[in-house]
Amino acid sequence: MPDDSQSGYLTIMNVLRPPPASAVMRRYDLVLRDYVGEFRIGVWDHEKTRTQRVRVSLTVTVEVPNRPFVDDLDAVVSYEYLIQGVEAFQQSPHIQLLEVLAEKLLALCLSPPQAVFARVQVEKLEIVPQAAGVGVVLTGARDQSQ
Repeated sequence: MPDDSQSGYLTIMNVLRPPPASAVMRRYDLVLRDYVGEFRIGVWDHEKTRTQRVRVSLTVTVEVPNRPFVDDLDAVVSYEYLIQGVEAFQQSPHIQLLEVLAEKLLALCLSPPQAVFARVQVEKLEIVPQAAGVGVVLTGARDQSQ
């Protein structure tokens, strides 16, 4: 074990100290950006007979104890649940409105207990040729009384 006079030892020990009581929790964002997939979505008859390309972007703010991350997947909220959820919605029955898909994705985003805020953006990519996409943005927060 090195003594306190060795270079870098004090710095390392300062990092390993528990955080001050005033900084018990911290937040960070999980991001799934510009996921493009085929979805059964739309209100018009011609939309009900085929899939459409939809871009999904999700941002989820999670709150965790304010301490250094452990290099272990089980110690964090993984973005994998977002990917699997979006893939599952691609297999779901037809949805008429983007607002409904966004609302379902918002519920997915807020499903882990550590999730405190989410932003969902869904866009149809082939509706308006002059635009990269048309769609909706939905935000929501976990009810703090839970």
